[in-house]
Amino acid sequence: MDSNFVRSLQEKARARHARIGIGIWNADTELIASLQSATEYADLLLVGDPCCDCALDYVACKEPWKELVRLLAEGEIDGAVRGNLPAGRTMRAVAEQFQIRVRRLALLELSGWAFLLGPVGIDEGETVSDRLELLLGGAKFLQGMGLVAKGAVLSGGRMEDMGRCERVDRSLLEGELIAARAEEAGLQARHKGILIESCRGDDIVIAPDGICGNLIFRTLLLLCKASSYGAPVLMDKVFVDSSRARGGFDGPVMLACSMAGMREKRD
Repeated sequence: MDSNFVRSLQEKARARHARIGIGIWNADTELIASLQSATEYADLLLVGDPCCDCALDYVACKEPWKELVRLLAEGEIDGAVRGNLPAGRTMRAVAEQFQIRVRRLALLELSGWAFLLGPVGIDEGETVSDRLELLLGGAKFLQGMGLVAKGAVLSGGRMEDMGRCERVDRSLLEGELIAARAEEAGLQARHKGILIESCRGDDIVIAPDGICGNLIFRTLLLLCKASSYGAPVLMDKVFVDSSRARGGFDGPVMLACSMAGMREKRD
C-alpha cells in the first residue's frame, strides 16, 4: 500500500464524521488540547475524566475502559479508540464484552509505504495459529477496504541458519509453516526470515511474536518517525487500539471513523 491508501481513509473519515468514543485516563491539559484537531474526522465523546476544563463532550466514570466498551457494544457510539487508557484493562474489557481473543494489527506509514504490522501486543502471537489468524484477519480487513493483500512472515534467521540453535530452527520452521498455510488459504504470502528490509512494499508484516512486534513498532514510531494510525482489533465492531507513547490521537480517530463508514456500507 502507498500513501494514497491513507489519504483515501482520511477522505472517508471526513465524509462520514462518525461518533467516536475515546478513553481518557489522568489526562493533562496538553493531551486534552491535542484532541481538538481530531474533530476534523469525527464527533468525539471523551470517556473518563478530563481532569481539566474541556470543551468536548465527555462521560465521567471511574472505570472508563469498561464504559467505553459498553458504549460500543450498545451502539451508543459508532467506534472506539483506546486513547491513553491502560492497555491490559482495556483489552480484557474488549475480550470479555465481545467474547473474543483480541487480535490487532497496527497501521503504519513510513516514507510513502503503508502496511499492517502484528502482533504488537507483548502477550500476542505466541503460536503459529495466532500469527496465521492475524495474517488472514489482516487480509480480510484490507479486502473490506478493496485491497488484495500481500503478506510477509518474519522469523529468527535466514534459512541457511538452520541448525545454529533450537530456538532459531523452531522460528524458521514456524515462519515457513505460516506462509504455506496462508498460501493454501488463497493469500499471497512469503516467509522472509529475519530480512525485515525485504518487506518494503508488502501490505501485512507478521513478526515472530508480540515482543518482537512491539519492538519493531516502537522503533519505527519513536526512532524512525513513522506515522501510526492505531491498531484495529479484528472483530465486527470498530475498536482501534492506540499507543500511550504518541503525542496525539488524530490517526486512530481517523481510522476508527473511516472503518465505521465502510462497515455501514457493507451492512
